[in-house]
Amino acid sequence: MNFMHSKTVIQAGTWALPLVLSLGLAACGGGGGGTVSVPVLPIITVPIPASSYAAGSAELGGYTVLQQARVLCEFGALRQDTRLDAAALNHSRYLTSISIASGTSLLSHFEDITTAPYYTGYAPWDRTLVTGYGSQVAEILEATVWDYDINNPPVFPTLEQRGAASMVSLLNTVYHLTGAMYEGADVGFGTDLRTATTGATTRREEYRFGSLNGYQTSRIMFGAGKVATYPCQGSSNIPPAFVPANEAPNPFPSLTSTSQSVGPPIYLKVDAGQVLTVTASSVSQNGISVPTTVLTSANDPNIDPSDGRPYIGLNEAFVVPTSALLPDTLYQVSLAGTVNNVAFSRSFSMSTGP
Repeated sequence: MNFMHSKTVIQAGTWALPLVLSLGLAACGGGGGGTVSVPVLPIITVPIPASSYAAGSAELGGYTVLQQARVLCEFGALRQDTRLDAAALNHSRYLTSISIASGTSLLSHFEDITTAPYYTGYAPWDRTLVTGYGSQVAEILEATVWDYDINNPPVFPTLEQRGAASMVSLLNTVYHLTGAMYEGADVGFGTDLRTATTGATTRREEYRFGSLNGYQTSRIMFGAGKVATYPCQGSSNIPPAFVPANEAPNPFPSLTSTSQSVGPPIYLKVDAGQVLTVTASSVSQNGISVPTTVLTSANDPNIDPSDGRPYIGLNEAFVVPTSALLPDTLYQVSLAGTVNNVAFSRSFSMSTGP
C-alpha cells in the first residue's frame, strides 16, 4: 500500500513552502520471497546536468528521474547544491534512526529536539540553515518499509532503482507533483536505508528518500503566458493508474478505497501571479476519448488549515482521466484555456508503462 500526505507550510517572512511527503508500505508479511516490484522507469531522452551523486546510489536515481522530467517538460533544470544534499541526508537518517529505535515507522517534515543525537533541526528551513544554505526551501519525502522472512527474502531493487522509483511515485500524484515541479533553482537529495531484526526469522527495512528544492539563489520563471505541463510531449512509461485514496489529503474524497483508481494526473503550471484557466481538455487513444476531470483552485476539495487557502494555486491546474489508462499505450492529450484571459492551447503525445 502507499500512503501519502501533502501540506503547505508558510514561514513568516518567506514565500509559501509546499511541503509534501509520501509513505509507501510494501510488506511481505513474513510470507515468501519473490521480487519487490519496481516501476518501469522513464527512458532518458534529454541531456541533464551532471551531478556528484555516486554511481548506483538512490540519490542519483531520484535526481535523474526528476531532472529528465523537468528538462523534457520545460520546468527547468535544477542545480545540485551539496548543502541541500547534507540537510536531506541528515533528515533521512533521522527518520530511519527513530523508526528503528522506536519500532514504529516515522515519516514527518519535523524533528523532535528530545531525540538527540539524531536531531538536526525542527523544520526543513532549520536544517538547511545548519548546513549553511539558508531558509528558503521546500521539501518532498517518501518512505518505504519492507517486512520479510530472512529464510526466504525477496529480491530487492538496487539503491538506484529505489531512488528512481521514489521519484516516479511522487510524480504520479496531485499535490506531490507541485512540490517536484517547484520553481526553486537548487536541489539536494539524501536517502538512508537501515535494517532491523523484528523476530526470530523476520526483518524490516526502513528506507527514506528526501529532496530539498531551494530558492535562496534564484527562482525558475517561465515568462508571461508560458504554460508548462507534466507529462508532456515525449514523456514515456507514465504509470497508467493513480490511486487517490493513497494520497492524503485525498484529491478525490469520494474515492475512498485503494481498489479505486483514476488515470495519471496531468499538471499545468504558469508563473505565480498569473491566473490559469482550463476551458477544454481531452485524453484519447486512436480517437477513443477517456473522460477527464479538472482540478483547480476553485474546486480543490482540500483546504490548507494553516492559511485557509486551497492547496492548488491560481496558477496551477490538473487534468485527470477519470479511469485508469491502458498500459503500454500511446495517448494524445489536448489542452486549451487562458492565462490572464489570453488564450492558449497545447497538444502532445505521451506513453504509459506496464
